Amino acid sequence: MSDLQRRPWKIRIGLAVLVWLGVCVGGWLLGNDPQPGLIALIIAVSAGTLWLFQDASDQAEPTRWDLPDTDPARVPGEDARLALLQRVISAHLVSRTVTDQLQRHLATVADERLMAHHGISRLADPGRADTVMGPELFGFLDAARPPRLDLARINQLLNRIETL
Repeated sequence: MSDLQRRPWKIRIGLAVLVWLGVCVGGWLLGNDPQPGLIALIIAVSAGTLWLFQDASDQAEPTRWDLPDTDPARVPGEDARLALLQRVISAHLVSRTVTDQLQRHLATVADERLMAHHGISRLADPGRADTVMGPELFGFLDAARPPRLDLARINQLLNRIETL
């Protein structure tokens, strides 16, 4: 061990002895009965832990976290409702059982178009809604149990909703 490597330990041990001496003398001056052996043990363990941590952290490389690129959940400018409708249509085409999910989403879009362009509510005035929407779209939206549709039929219904 070179003198440069021993020097910090000499300073450290000297500092620990000074702390021990200060605690013991301070205890006697305040009228207490300090136990020098126990105080020496506590200071030695505390100082040893601190020095071990310092030496280990001096040798360790600083942590560098590689952050992933910020990839948004949605492409900027993408319409969330359109993306949802695409997922619903895809699920309808590949699912084993037919649910009313596609029917509900198409009904929501059709109801908004009817109200915005014609001032008609499908639920409040089904007769007028039937004449505006046409029997094919109105029949699908009003069906108690929606049928399985193929892509061409879904496309026809979407085109009809767009023309509302």
